[in-house]
Amino acid sequence: MSLVNDMLRDLEARRAAPAEREQLGSLYAVDEAAAKRREGYGRLRRGLLIVAAIGVLAVALFLLSGRLQPAAQPLAAVPVVVSPPVEEVAPTPEPVALTRLLEVLPQNDGRRFVLQLLLDQSVSYQRIDTNGSVSFRLSDVQFKGEARTGRIEKEGQTLSWRVEAQDGDVNVLIIGFGDQLNVADRLESIGDRSQLWLDVSFGSAADADPQTESMPVAESPDMDEAQLPDWVTRDVEPAETLNEPAPAKTTLEPKAVPRAAIAAEPVVPAGAGNITIGAHQPDALAQARDALSRGDHLSAIRQLQTLHQAQPDSAEISRWLARAYLGAGDTAALLKWLPAQLQARPFDAELRELLARGQLQLGDQGAAIATLQQNAPPLQRNTAYHALLAALYQQVGEWSASAATYRQLTAIQPGQGAWQLGLAIALEQLDQPAQAGRHYRQALQGQGLDESARQFATERAGSLGGTQ
Repeated sequence: MSLVNDMLRDLEARRAAPAEREQLGSLYAVDEAAAKRREGYGRLRRGLLIVAAIGVLAVALFLLSGRLQPAAQPLAAVPVVVSPPVEEVAPTPEPVALTRLLEVLPQNDGRRFVLQLLLDQSVSYQRIDTNGSVSFRLSDVQFKGEARTGRIEKEGQTLSWRVEAQDGDVNVLIIGFGDQLNVADRLESIGDRSQLWLDVSFGSAADADPQTESMPVAESPDMDEAQLPDWVTRDVEPAETLNEPAPAKTTLEPKAVPRAAIAAEPVVPAGAGNITIGAHQPDALAQARDALSRGDHLSAIRQLQTLHQAQPDSAEISRWLARAYLGAGDTAALLKWLPAQLQARPFDAELRELLARGQLQLGDQGAAIATLQQNAPPLQRNTAYHALLAALYQQVGEWSASAATYRQLTAIQPGQGAWQLGLAIALEQLDQPAQAGRHYRQALQGQGLDESARQFATERAGSLGGTQ
């Protein structure tokens, strides 16, 4: 198109002849600006088409690569970045309260030897029987002080025992009597504590049955009387304990007990019989008692309720459940549940006393007295029961009944200062000043009075001037 314009411009420039102009007369000049615009538009369209084609091709390749990637991924070696392991810091374990061995109480009545171990909570232990020796290992039990040892001679035979701490445990070793050694063990509760009885019969196994024969009672002096179950009473005199020689002379003699037998684990002599190993773990009732001793009354109540539903005829479970209700202050639940239990066991003195204490929490002293008066146990068998009744008589002003009960109690245990004080107060109210003064003085000579009670007894004794 620009060529035609060039030819026309050339004719104009040369002032060509008309004949030459006629040859090009059919040609017209082209609008070069419009042609340029059209040419630009064409290039633009071609560029856009190329860009669009490239975009469509890119999208198609992307979609195709997405479909092919799962199949091709296993063939590709993709580096795996492994993060370094994070070290977990173990939580610091909370310190576990160890069981404490509070007291070792040996007892010998001539027919058998009883070793009573008083503990502050339930314990698991392992028993190992060999020919002529029995050992008990109490796990996770703390025992402070020197090892306790003793020796008994019976009809030419020797029985030796030893209690000592070993590596956070307590080991109890009993040696003697050869094949005739017969040791019965039993773990029982005593209030919020436990006691392990080790009973050695001096006769044959058939001569003694520890389940049917009552054991001697030897109590720690700091035990609260209210914590004792009904089968342990203060009016029973402890059996005569074994007279132990001085520590320097109580070492087991080599000729009677081999030194190896005093080691941490008993050594089985050559030719000895088979070793029998047994273990004892705290049961559900022991766990409930532990919860109660820790002050976790709600947990103890839940566990005891479950046990009571499974064993409704168990008197021991009923007593512990009543204690748990009383300790938690749930008097409503106690008074709703306990009377039905007493109807089933009307002579259960401990349940009756617990019901009376619940009634006292509500301030109903008359109901508590009526409860205690019904089916009361013999006074000599349960002095704590009658001591509570005598105190209640004083609270309601029944001084004669209080004095009569305290007289019987002090006749059994004259050294009980609280009972002497109660009798003195009752006698003073009954206008018997001379006798009251004498019992005030006897109260000061007895045990169980705190500082305020001693001060009161001193003042009243000086005021009344009783004689010894």
